[in-house]
Amino acid sequence: MMKNKMVIFYFIDVFFFRMVGVVLLMVLCLLCESSLSKPAQPDPPTSGITTIGARKLATAEDCAGTMAFSAISGINTDARLVFTETLINKGVGYVAETGIFTVHCPGLYQFSFAGYGSSDLKLTLKKKPNKSDNWQKVISAGPAGGANLVLQDVSIGDQYSVFVDAGKTNEGTTFTGIRVARKS
Repeated sequence: MMKNKMVIFYFIDVFFFRMVGVVLLMVLCLLCESSLSKPAQPDPPTSGITTIGARKLATAEDCAGTMAFSAISGINTDARLVFTETLINKGVGYVAETGIFTVHCPGLYQFSFAGYGSSDLKLTLKKKPNKSDNWQKVISAGPAGGANLVLQDVSIGDQYSVFVDAGKTNEGTTFTGIRVARKS
């Protein structure tokens, strides 16, 4: 009889420890599954500084927000317009003293310009691609001035500016740029 009781206790002990083992295994599986079901976390960003040659262009934080500028009252300086008043300059890239916008944060940008003046006035938005010494025509307005708007897929280091190819401007010229979408 004693032997039967010991056998029963043995089976109960074995059954109990097996159940505890199964429950622990299930808990471990659930923990593993929950950590595996989460998306992978990318490595933290490095300094985020983009450079071209030795020039610091922008940090990732600089490129996270709005990129927009708008300037008015262009003065003709060696055929390039330099604008005397900046209405808005959010982000990095536009230099009021030169009238040049340098792309620090790539993406899809909308550029617009407008101006009126002499009957032979021709305004041109020009682009100087990164690592180039030459300005290239993007789009023009004229004769006698006018306005234009264009979308451009831009790269880091590209530069944009408005030029007077012919004639003279009156007050009221404008140059505006805004990033519509980030480059992915």
